[in-house]
Amino acid sequence: MTDENSRKVEELYELYEQPMYRIAYAILKQVQLAEDAVHDAFVAIIRSNAVIRDVRSSETKHFVVKTVKNAAINRYRKNMKDSQYFTELDDTAAQIPDEHNEIEEYIKHMERSEAVKYILSGLDESAREILLLRCCDELSFREIAQRLNLSEPAVRKRYERAKKAARQQKGAVPYGKELFTI
Repeated sequence: MTDENSRKVEELYELYEQPMYRIAYAILKQVQLAEDAVHDAFVAIIRSNAVIRDVRSSETKHFVVKTVKNAAINRYRKNMKDSQYFTELDDTAAQIPDEHNEIEEYIKHMERSEAVKYILSGLDESAREILLLRCCDELSFREIAQRLNLSEPAVRKRYERAKKAARQQKGAVPYGKELFTI
């Protein structure tokens, strides 16, 4: 970078840093994201430094505003995309899914069927309650733990054991009851 380009960048920064920040903050509503957007915009401006002739011209101002808006919008989109991955850890993300989530899906959709009643009747009260709270009421492990005054890891483990027991019961469903395939 030449001395003239360095001087232009410094002048751009001194002149436009605060207005750029305000624009980015108006879009993003978060200090850190706005600062990141301003940084991204300055990087883009520096890369296209040859386009800027006069730092104080209306063309430069328009270019800077457009660049920071685009950077803020890109940052917003990236943040929205990332937030999908960094949402609060849900129970389903923490468990290793079965090939078809067989027991959960079956109990959820067929709770009242005779076969499910038969399967559930073969489980102890604790296992039956945890399966129903998880699959039918769709409570998180945290909510179940609070409701049953247990630790979350204990509920997870009991749930896995209950699923295993339900699978074994499923294999013992007598003919004449509602048959199902999973």
